[in-house]
Amino acid sequence: MQEKKSTITYQDLPDTITPFDYADWRGCGESKAREIFNAQGFPRIKGVGVKQLADKRAVLLYDLGLNEEDKQTVLKEIARTILEKEMITNE
Repeated sequence: MQEKKSTITYQDLPDTITPFDYADWRGCGESKAREIFNAQGFPRIKGVGVKQLADKRAVLLYDLGLNEEDKQTVLKEIARTILEKEMITNE
């Protein structure tokens, strides 16, 4: 059986990812990526019909298996980083 390799880095992913993006990032097959997207608790974006979309930051936290308190800490740090970059850009 041939092993699939990751073809994209986390930083190069779009902010909203599909199972195709996930498969390229994690180096898994598309059917496995769809299975993961359909798993209970996976952070899919709701209200987009049959499209399978997810925020890449939420997916990273899901994959890391963090508890809620740790997720909140990481999300605050991500938000702080984004705001700092915007402030630098606007100067």
